[in-house]
Amino acid sequence: MIIKKKSLIVAIVSSLVISIVLVMTVISFLLYTEMQTRNFLAYYEDAIRKTSAKTYAKQIDFFRLKAVIGRDGAFRGRPMVEGVLINNGNRVISDMLVKIKFRDIDGAVIYEVVFHPQEPALGISILGQVPIPYLTEPQRISVDPGNRLAFKRILSDCPKEIVSALKEGESQKAAENKGWTGTLEPEILSMEF
Repeated sequence: MIIKKKSLIVAIVSSLVISIVLVMTVISFLLYTEMQTRNFLAYYEDAIRKTSAKTYAKQIDFFRLKAVIGRDGAFRGRPMVEGVLINNGNRVISDMLVKIKFRDIDGAVIYEVVFHPQEPALGISILGQVPIPYLTEPQRISVDPGNRLAFKRILSDCPKEIVSALKEGESQKAAENKGWTGTLEPEILSMEF
Protein backbone atom coordinates (compact mmCIF):
# COMPACT_ATOMS: atom_id res chain seq x y z
CA MET A 1 0.00 0.00 0.00
CA ILE A 2 1.46 3.19 -1.16
CA ILE A 3 0.89 6.32 0.91
CA LYS A 4 0.12 9.33 -1.15
CA LYS A 5 2.34 12.35 -0.86
CA LYS A 6 -0.55 14.56 0.41
CA SER A 7 -1.46 12.10 3.13
CA LEU A 8 2.15 11.92 4.26
CA ILE A 9 2.37 15.73 4.51
CA VAL A 10 -0.91 15.88 6.46
CA ALA A 11 0.32 13.18 8.85
CA ILE A 12 3.66 14.96 9.43
CA VAL A 13 2.01 18.37 9.94
CA SER A 14 -0.60 16.86 12.29
CA SER A 15 2.09 15.10 14.31
CA LEU A 16 4.08 18.30 14.47
CA VAL A 17 1.06 20.33 15.67
CA ILE A 18 0.18 17.69 18.28
CA SER A 19 3.81 17.66 19.50
CA ILE A 20 3.89 21.47 19.76
CA VAL A 21 0.59 21.50 21.66
CA LEU A 22 1.88 18.79 24.01
CA VAL A 23 5.14 20.69 24.66
CA MET A 24 3.26 23.97 25.21
CA THR A 25 0.91 22.22 27.66
CA VAL A 26 3.84 20.82 29.65
CA ILE A 27 5.58 24.23 29.69
CA SER A 28 2.35 25.97 30.75
CA PHE A 29 1.84 23.44 33.54
CA LEU A 30 5.39 23.94 34.80
CA LEU A 31 5.00 27.74 34.73
CA TYR A 32 1.67 27.46 36.54
CA THR A 33 3.11 25.25 39.29
CA GLU A 34 6.07 27.64 39.68
CA MET A 35 3.69 30.58 39.99
CA GLN A 36 1.55 28.73 42.53
CA THR A 37 4.65 27.81 44.53
CA ARG A 38 5.72 31.46 44.64
CA ASN A 39 2.21 32.54 45.70
CA PHE A 40 2.17 29.88 48.38
CA LEU A 41 5.60 30.94 49.67
CA ALA A 42 4.53 34.59 49.77
CA TYR A 43 1.34 33.63 51.62
CA TYR A 44 3.33 31.43 53.99
CA GLU A 45 5.89 34.18 54.71
CA ASP A 46 3.08 36.67 55.32
CA ALA A 47 1.34 34.25 57.70
CA ILE A 48 4.60 33.66 59.58
CA ARG A 49 5.21 37.41 59.80
CA LYS A 50 1.70 38.03 61.15
CA THR A 51 1.95 35.16 63.63
CA SER A 52 5.35 36.38 64.77
CA ALA A 53 3.95 39.89 65.21
CA LYS A 54 0.96 38.61 67.20
CA THR A 55 3.24 36.55 69.43
CA TYR A 56 5.81 39.29 69.96
CA ALA A 57 3.06 41.91 70.40
CA LYS A 58 2.64 40.63 73.95
CA GLN A 59 6.10 42.09 74.63
CA ILE A 60 5.05 45.59 73.54
CA ASP A 61 3.33 47.91 76.01
CA PHE A 62 1.52 51.12 75.11
CA PHE A 63 1.04 53.84 77.68
CA ARG A 64 -0.03 57.50 77.75
CA LEU A 65 -2.05 56.67 74.62
CA LYS A 66 -4.46 59.53 74.03
CA ALA A 67 -6.27 61.51 71.38
CA VAL A 68 -5.68 65.25 71.60
CA ILE A 69 -5.81 68.46 69.64
CA GLY A 70 -2.28 69.60 68.73
CA ARG A 71 -1.00 72.76 70.36
CA ASP A 72 2.21 73.76 68.56
CA GLY A 73 3.71 74.02 65.12
CA ALA A 74 2.29 71.89 62.35
CA PHE A 75 0.09 70.07 64.87
CA ARG A 76 -1.76 73.20 66.06
CA GLY A 77 -5.53 72.73 65.93
CA ARG A 78 -5.31 69.29 64.32
CA PRO A 79 -6.58 66.06 65.88
CA MET A 80 -3.85 63.57 66.64
CA VAL A 81 -3.07 60.43 68.57
CA GLU A 82 0.05 60.23 70.69
CA GLY A 83 1.61 57.83 73.11
CA VAL A 84 4.67 55.82 74.06
CA LEU A 85 5.47 52.20 73.29
CA ILE A 86 7.97 50.06 75.16
CA ASN A 87 9.78 47.03 73.74
CA ASN A 88 9.88 44.61 76.70
CA GLY A 89 11.10 41.74 74.53
CA ASN A 90 14.58 40.69 73.46
CA ARG A 91 14.49 41.60 69.74
CA VAL A 92 15.23 44.85 67.92
CA ILE A 93 12.13 46.08 66.07
CA SER A 94 13.01 47.72 62.77
CA ASP A 95 9.44 48.35 61.59
CA MET A 96 5.98 48.08 63.09
CA LEU A 97 2.47 48.66 61.77
CA VAL A 98 -0.09 49.65 64.41
CA LYS A 99 -3.86 50.08 64.29
CA ILE A 100 -5.50 52.31 66.90
CA LYS A 101 -9.22 51.74 67.35
CA PHE A 102 -11.36 54.56 68.72
CA ARG A 103 -14.21 53.05 70.73
CA ASP A 104 -17.21 55.01 71.94
CA ILE A 105 -18.64 54.80 75.45
CA ASP A 106 -20.59 51.66 74.46
CA GLY A 107 -17.47 49.93 73.11
CA ALA A 108 -18.33 50.20 69.40
CA VAL A 109 -15.45 51.03 67.03
CA ILE A 110 -16.16 54.43 65.48
CA TYR A 111 -12.81 55.14 63.85
CA GLU A 112 -9.52 53.37 63.10
CA VAL A 113 -6.13 54.71 62.12
CA VAL A 114 -3.26 52.56 60.81
CA PHE A 115 0.31 53.89 60.84
CA HIS A 116 3.98 53.15 61.49
CA PRO A 117 4.94 54.69 64.86
CA GLN A 118 8.60 54.83 63.78
CA GLU A 119 7.87 57.21 60.90
CA PRO A 120 8.04 60.97 61.39
CA ALA A 121 4.90 62.39 63.01
CA LEU A 122 3.87 64.24 59.87
CA GLY A 123 4.28 61.12 57.73
CA ILE A 124 6.56 60.49 54.77
CA SER A 125 6.36 62.61 51.66
CA ILE A 126 5.46 61.02 48.37
CA LEU A 127 8.94 61.96 47.08
CA GLY A 128 10.41 59.25 49.30
CA GLN A 129 8.48 56.69 47.27
CA VAL A 130 9.73 57.92 43.88
CA PRO A 131 12.87 56.03 42.82
CA ILE A 132 15.22 59.02 42.54
CA PRO A 133 18.76 57.93 43.47
CA TYR A 134 19.75 61.05 45.40
CA LEU A 135 16.47 61.30 47.37
CA THR A 136 16.08 58.54 49.90
CA GLU A 137 13.26 57.66 52.24
CA PRO A 138 13.98 58.65 55.85
CA GLN A 139 15.11 55.70 57.90
CA ARG A 140 12.78 54.43 60.56
CA ILE A 141 13.97 54.39 64.13
CA SER A 142 14.72 50.93 65.51
CA VAL A 143 13.31 50.12 68.93
CA ASP A 144 15.90 48.19 70.92
CA PRO A 145 14.95 45.80 73.74
CA GLY A 146 13.98 47.73 76.85
CA ASN A 147 13.70 51.05 75.00
CA ARG A 148 10.76 53.41 74.57
CA LEU A 149 9.49 55.18 71.49
CA ALA A 150 7.27 58.25 71.76
CA PHE A 151 5.03 58.74 68.74
CA LYS A 152 2.49 61.20 67.35
CA ARG A 153 0.24 60.83 64.33
CA ILE A 154 -2.04 63.45 62.81
CA LEU A 155 -5.53 62.06 62.17
CA SER A 156 -6.20 63.32 58.65
CA ASP A 157 -9.65 61.78 58.15
CA CYS A 158 -10.91 61.81 61.73
CA PRO A 159 -14.73 61.98 62.09
CA LYS A 160 -16.13 65.40 62.96
CA GLU A 161 -17.76 64.03 66.11
CA ILE A 162 -14.40 63.04 67.59
CA VAL A 163 -12.75 66.32 66.54
CA SER A 164 -15.50 68.42 68.08
CA ALA A 165 -15.47 66.34 71.28
CA LEU A 166 -11.68 66.71 71.54
CA LYS A 167 -11.93 70.48 71.02
CA GLU A 168 -14.72 70.69 73.57
CA GLY A 169 -12.64 68.68 76.04
CA GLU A 170 -9.66 71.00 75.50
CA SER A 171 -11.73 74.12 76.06
CA GLN A 172 -13.51 72.89 79.20
CA LYS A 173 -10.36 71.46 80.85
CA ALA A 174 -9.91 67.87 81.97
CA ALA A 175 -11.18 68.54 85.49
CA GLU A 176 -14.78 68.62 84.27
CA ASN A 177 -14.39 65.34 82.30
CA LYS A 178 -16.16 66.74 79.25
CA GLY A 179 -15.36 65.97 75.64
CA TRP A 180 -14.72 62.62 74.02
CA THR A 181 -15.25 59.88 76.58
CA GLY A 182 -14.30 56.89 74.47
CA THR A 183 -11.23 54.67 74.70
CA LEU A 184 -8.28 53.92 72.46
CA GLU A 185 -7.30 50.32 71.77
CA PRO A 186 -3.93 49.60 70.11
CA GLU A 187 -3.36 46.53 67.93
CA ILE A 188 -0.08 45.53 66.29
CA LEU A 189 -0.71 44.36 62.72
CA SER A 190 2.83 43.51 61.61
CA MET A 191 6.40 43.75 62.79
CA GLU A 192 9.83 43.46 61.21
CA PHE A 193 12.90 42.44 63.17
